[in-house]
Amino acid sequence: MKETKEPLAKFHARLDKEGRIAIPKAIREALNIEKNDYVEVIIRRIEIDSERSLIRVLKQGYLVARVGTKGLIFLPADLKRDFGLHEKDIIEVLLLGYHKFDELVSEKGKKLLSKVQASGKWIEVKQGELIPEDKIMRHFTYVFV
Repeated sequence: MKETKEPLAKFHARLDKEGRIAIPKAIREALNIEKNDYVEVIIRRIEIDSERSLIRVLKQGYLVARVGTKGLIFLPADLKRDFGLHEKDIIEVLLLGYHKFDELVSEKGKKLLSKVQASGKWIEVKQGELIPEDKIMRHFTYVFV
């Protein structure tokens, strides 16, 4: 039996002129994600090959971000620069976890805030690598039999 971590949601988003992407309303409503909550996501720079029906992952990074109005999250300027992202580019987003603002006074919240406030704020995740392990954060795990 092999365990694998599955994202809570996976979607494509278009980068707006402010450098933001939006978590779709249906996902926010299903998970009760609201303004000022925090999300853990993998951001993927992708290339779509329509002729071959292929989507290639060119680069990916792990990011903790605060949710704004209408589910918007800002991508750090250095992430956009390092990934070569521009307005209207389509990126793939894997929602790994979310944290209610009210939780941020707990020990778990302090750990999450330290991630958000750390320099760099995101790290590149190479193909086949795991996201940084954090014993305090909880994720859904699926078991395939």
